[in-house]
Formats: sequence, structure tokens, C-alpha cells
Amino acid sequence: MSHFIHKTAVIDDSAIIGTNVSIGPYSIIHPNVSIGDNTNIYSHCIIHPDTEIGDNNKIHDHVVIGSDPQDLKFNTDIKTSVRILNNNIIREYVSIHRSTRSEKPTQIFNDTLVMTNSHIGHDCLVGNSVIMSSASMLGGHVMLEDQVVLGANTLIHQHVRVGKLAMTAGGSRITRDVIPFMLLGRDPVKHYCLNKIGVQRSGIIGKDYDVLAKAFRLLKKGENIELIEPMTEDLQYLISWFSVKSERGHHLFI
Repeated sequence: MSHFIHKTAVIDDSAIIGTNVSIGPYSIIHPNVSIGDNTNIYSHCIIHPDTEIGDNNKIHDHVVIGSDPQDLKFNTDIKTSVRILNNNIIREYVSIHRSTRSEKPTQIFNDTLVMTNSHIGHDCLVGNSVIMSSASMLGGHVMLEDQVVLGANTLIHQHVRVGKLAMTAGGSRITRDVIPFMLLGRDPVKHYCLNKIGVQRSGIIGKDYDVLAKAFRLLKKGENIELIEPMTEDLQYLISWFSVKSERGHHLFI
């Protein structure tokens, strides 16, 4: 086992440290923490108990992971957790809070970038290949599905879902669900366009793209999208997304 741990770092004896891990000056690793191979933790980070960090992550200076939820009803005696999978980049001054439920951790999946001064609240789920731009804030129980992009200073209310490949404008204040594949912005925020560039970059082109463009036009007019032909995989996902009961409803169209 090879790794670099700065002499000023404080690491509990129960922590599990993988191979080729770097832990910088004045970082604190609490009990019952696991850190996967090839992960770098920079200076002045605090990793609280019951946090699992996978392989190939970069956690920059002054990040706090696994601290108590900002929920006045939370019983601090309950053992809850944070799970961060692989290949994520978490930039300076990010905070990620542990869940309020023992059976489900606050979780970040793979290949996600969380930029400076962002916050991920208790019980949030952040999918694969997400980009949270600087100072994005997630209230408790928020779900960001795969390949979501949040513009800087996006604020998201508790229990909101943001669908796959959606993108929000900087400074958006989001209080309802964001429909997959859409751009959302303005003041007050509304869905105003298909996320054309993001959708096409993800490989949805040709007939598949045309189907989503038609779905957007019908949704904007309040019409049924279930009769669109051909029934592509992305359209099936979009229909199924609407079939899930929403805590807050979704934002309107321009």
C-alpha cells in the first residue's frame, strides 16, 4: 500500500484508506470513513463519520463531507451516511450533508463536477456526469438525474427533481421539477427551449432528436406526447418521468 499523508493530517485508526491516496495538511478523517484508491484529499478538509468515498476522486481544499443535516427535526443519534462513488471532482468550500434516513445515504454517483462554494443538502441524489456550477445550492431530498448542468448560483428547493440532460440558467430559483432534456431560466423561471446542444452532445441526434423536439412542442401546448411515433427510448423515458408522482409539480413553459 502506498499513499501520501501529510504529518498534520488527523486520521482515525478505524478509517480505511486505499492505495495511492493523498491527504493534505490539516485535513481530518473521522471514524468509520472509507477512502478508495487513487483519491486525493487536499488541505483543511473534514470527512465526518460514516462517509464512503470511492476511487479516483479529487476533493479540493476546505471541503466538508458528512456533517449533520440542517434539519431541526433530525435525531443526531441516528447513524446516517454519505456515499460518493468514482471519478468525481469536488472543488473548494463545498459542503455535503449526511442523510436523515439510515437506509438511504446522501449520494453522488460517478464523473460529476461540483464547483466552488456549492452545497448538497441531506438526502440528495446527484447522478452521473452532473455539473454543478459555483454556488449552486440543493435543499434536502433533491434529485439531479444524469448529465444535468446547473448554472452558477442555481438555488433548488427541497424535494425537487431535475430530469436527465436538463440545464438551468445561472441564478435560477427552482421551486418545482425540471423536465428532462429542457432548458430552464428567465425570471420567474420557466421551460423555454429544448437543451439542443447538450442533447446532441450526448449522442441524441437524427430521428431521436426530432422526436424530442416534437415532444417539447406538444408539451408546450399541453398536448399528449404518448402518441408520438416512433416511440424512441428517450421518449419512453420522458413519458415514464411524468408518470412518477411529483412532490412539487413542474415549472411551466414560456
